[in-house]
Amino acid sequence: MSTSPEIIKLKQMVEDSIPRKIKTPADFVYLSGVIFERCGETISETTLKRIWGYIEGYDTTRFHTLSILARFVGYNDWDDFVKENVIDPNEQSEEIMQKCIYTKNLKAGDKIYYAWNPDRECLVEYLGNNVFKVLESKNSKVQKNDTFVTAFFVENQPLYLDDLTRDGETYALFVVGKNGGLQVVEKTESL
Repeated sequence: MSTSPEIIKLKQMVEDSIPRKIKTPADFVYLSGVIFERCGETISETTLKRIWGYIEGYDTTRFHTLSILARFVGYNDWDDFVKENVIDPNEQSEEIMQKCIYTKNLKAGDKIYYAWNPDRECLVEYLGNNVFKVLESKNSKVQKNDTFVTAFFVENQPLYLDDLTRDGETYALFVVGKNGGLQVVEKTESL
């Protein structure tokens, strides 16, 4: 079981980037599939179960495996993740001061406005079950009437859109604000 503070944080970021918690064997099958869709690389369900402590396993996790998980949440590799997420062992808790909107706190019909550089904006409507529909889009590849799945919007962090659907065609993953993250996130009525 992997219990270093960095691995714990990586696991949390992985869980936060998908619309379900990792609790059952089926969740590990799902996660393995989503990792393959996003990264084009595989991590077996058994390896994921070991990392999450669901089953007994090795005390260490291979660099390559950690790098795949790091790429899954937007980093180049494990070294890049660790460099950007240095955790002082004497201070393993941190206060997060970034604005965050969780879908679990929304109701169908709520609208979210988000913006990122350079000069890109979207207004989306929550449809339920972590699904959003794009109502308005400015200077973005995401277009009006696209739908996507996400669990949360966080200022200063990239937004991962799973199952982006346009004109009946579904794309596995689209990343908004990869460089610099979302600059604005708010519940609103208009763009």
